[in-house]
Amino acid sequence: MAFETVIIPIKRKSRVLHKAQFGCLSDIYSINITRGCSFRCVYCYARAYPNAPAAGEVYLYENIAQQVARELDSPRRRSPVDWVVFNTASDSFQAHPTILKIAYKTMEALLERGVGISFLTKGWIPDRFLELFKNYPRLVSASIGLVSLSGCYKEAFEPGAAQPTDRLKNIERLSAIGINASVRIDPIIPFLTDTEAEMGHLMRELRTRGVKKVVLSYLHLRPAIINQLAREISSTQFKLLSSCFETQPWIRVGTSTKSKLVPLAFRNKGYERFKAISKQLGMVAVVCGCKNPDMPARICTERKTGARGRDEEGRQLSLFQC
Repeated sequence: MAFETVIIPIKRKSRVLHKAQFGCLSDIYSINITRGCSFRCVYCYARAYPNAPAAGEVYLYENIAQQVARELDSPRRRSPVDWVVFNTASDSFQAHPTILKIAYKTMEALLERGVGISFLTKGWIPDRFLELFKNYPRLVSASIGLVSLSGCYKEAFEPGAAQPTDRLKNIERLSAIGINASVRIDPIIPFLTDTEAEMGHLMRELRTRGVKKVVLSYLHLRPAIINQLAREISSTQFKLLSSCFETQPWIRVGTSTKSKLVPLAFRNKGYERFKAISKQLGMVAVVCGCKNPDMPARICTERKTGARGRDEEGRQLSLFQC
């Protein structure tokens, strides 16, 4: 799917460092470098926000690095900022030079002040970021979004994101500088990415690269996401996906007032298949609690109290974004 993205620089006027108030990220400071995202994943809930940019537009907060530095250095700040999560509604590693420049400066400003960072990305991480992270390995927690190794899946569902092979390389490159990335398999697409063959292929490739933990969640639908899918995937794929949700009620999931989940029995079977494969490979598979409110699951953000991204015994915090 070919499309053009226009980057529109804007000034961030309001305070940057806010605590998220949803799901597994509740009460953690979060930052998005952009409003809108050039990856244009067809299942992306952020594209349906009331203030989301028009199709093909991405707003870049060009002064965000300076704002972050100013807020952290302010003598008026009452509580310390120990950790910041990037990319709750966008991606810092969109393949645009100006976005990457601002993302780098923002992460650098945080790390230089001893503030830990966590990010989830479906993009390619440039070398200069790895050079930065190498100096602060205990302050960087990385998670790679990877649902399938199929190029056909990527083109249909994540048209602007990095190739699956590049995301696997990200894992290798992060590991080489002492950062063990987790992988978020989300959203799992019914009948497409949850087959034994798909699961096995993905998990074996992850294990080969030293991944020890994956976080799982099936696709859930909001009204606007249904419209996106209807427009942007094939009619055959849309009909197949829609059939999974036809009998499901609208419920609240996270901050959404209306969402539909894949039927519980269906999700359970899929998660159990993932867990069985993970166990065979010596890996751990965790089901995201905030996206599966009707079943036993874990909060996939693991937090411990302490300064500068550590718990009271000096161990690194581990953050997995939902």
